[in-house]
Amino acid sequence: MKRIRFGLLAAGLALLAGTTLMTGSQPAAAQTASHVTMTLNEWSIISDQPAVPAGDVTIDVSNIGEDVHEVIIIKSDLDITALPPSKVRGEVDEEAIGEYIGGFEDVAPAASMSGTLSLAPGRYILLCNLTNHYTKGMVATLTVD
Repeated sequence: MKRIRFGLLAAGLALLAGTTLMTGSQPAAAQTASHVTMTLNEWSIISDQPAVPAGDVTIDVSNIGEDVHEVIIIKSDLDITALPPSKVRGEVDEEAIGEYIGGFEDVAPAASMSGTLSLAPGRYILLCNLTNHYTKGMVATLTVD
């Protein structure tokens, strides 16, 4: 399974690589990516776009809260209010939800991360899976048309 998780260093490298790839010899239409901004706070994940077209989606994540947060992106049609628990108390079983697409881990307070993912049509769960963050409401969805 291909796992993409953006950390502080990885996010910067991914953004640099994505910028290099997108400004290469591709046609102008191929260089256009959708853009989503996700804001993390106690205890919510707020996306400025409820839906985006399929293809490359650039995601900017900003933590305006006081705690470290993350956004895990999983393709799934499950009910976000009843995700399966993991063996670790207070966390969700990510593998039982659906197809893991990518994530932004350890987003410190007042920090931001960015990366570009290729998203196929479907419904995606946006989840902060740090202990007890899901149970406090840090879950949302994104639709890709």
